[in-house]
Amino acid sequence: MSLRPLCLLPLLLPLPALASDMADGGSCRNGAFPSEQGNFAQAKVIGAQRLYLLDDMNGCPAKGEPACRHGTYVVTGDTVISGRDLGGYRCVFFPNKVGGSAGWVDRTRLQTLPTRTPALKDWAGHWRNGDDSLVIRVQGNALQVDGDAYWPSANPTLEQRPGGPNLGQVAASAVPTGATVVFREDTCEVRAQWLDDTLLVADNAECGGMNVRFNGVYRLKQR
Repeated sequence: MSLRPLCLLPLLLPLPALASDMADGGSCRNGAFPSEQGNFAQAKVIGAQRLYLLDDMNGCPAKGEPACRHGTYVVTGDTVISGRDLGGYRCVFFPNKVGGSAGWVDRTRLQTLPTRTPALKDWAGHWRNGDDSLVIRVQGNALQVDGDAYWPSANPTLEQRPGGPNLGQVAASAVPTGATVVFREDTCEVRAQWLDDTLLVADNAECGGMNVRFNGVYRLKQR
């Protein structure tokens, strides 16, 4: 496949309006992707050129491409997870073997793929996001989760955290509604949306020690 320079389409919002939206909630980045986004779906990249993921700070994505490139790009046929729109852009997450990258892209370059409602068995398995994990089992018509999260990591260096990591845990059961389930244990709430081999997970910041969050894009590692 030959690659040509990417031609940007005109923005659907004038630059001042888009810049204002950026200041009010234009976040599109890895750790915050599940908590700052919504309307998650899988989408296929279309078009012949490379599609660069754009930053969400310092006037981006309003400055456009290439000023807002952060190095990651996808090509035609790649599958991304898409979130909300901002003018002519859509926030996406591109999973890879070491995690993934989030950024704004020209939304006309995305073709939304059909979604389905998961069966209970589709939720079951060991899901991971870096060191954090959720183990989900089917119990009758409900799902049982046992989860562990860490900050700054499961095994920080002495320089990073001399006393060891801050820990977070959740153990709860819940009945899913469509492709969404909300697990609650005491004040901890963990919300997950199923999307094929990924879970989009966000919590309410009350599931463990300081800075510990279950937020992230979890990949299915084992049934």
